[in-house]
Amino acid sequence: MFDYLSTDWILYRAEGGRLTLWDGEYLDNTNDIWVSKSSETPWAFQIMIIDTEDDRWIYKRNKTIQRPINDMFLKTVDGIPYLRPEIQLLHKGGSSQVREKDHSDFKTILPSLLPQEKAWLKSALLLQFPESHD
Repeated sequence: MFDYLSTDWILYRAEGGRLTLWDGEYLDNTNDIWVSKSSETPWAFQIMIIDTEDDRWIYKRNKTIQRPINDMFLKTVDGIPYLRPEIQLLHKGGSSQVREKDHSDFKTILPSLLPQEKAWLKSALLLQFPESHD
């Protein structure tokens, strides 16, 4: 991935709440790569590195939360795949530090989630936080 993208993009690894330039070294603890055209341009896209086993995605913060890989993505009307909102919200809400923008994203997206998507998110958050979660 690095060799392919680094010819046209600047890649940053996200670790511990900080972004640092990624020089292509092995990513042992990195789960996110942020990509831009230059240090002065906005982020173009984010690459999330996931754990899988066979044909299943495994949530890194609670390995009992899993989903078939082919059920992780939706597609725009133009056929562009994107991560299901309830999975993205789980990543945001399951963090050790839930940011204000994550709360805002939750409030914005929640009304558009289907009942089964809301139920899955609630169930996953309860597995990760059995005592309670905001």
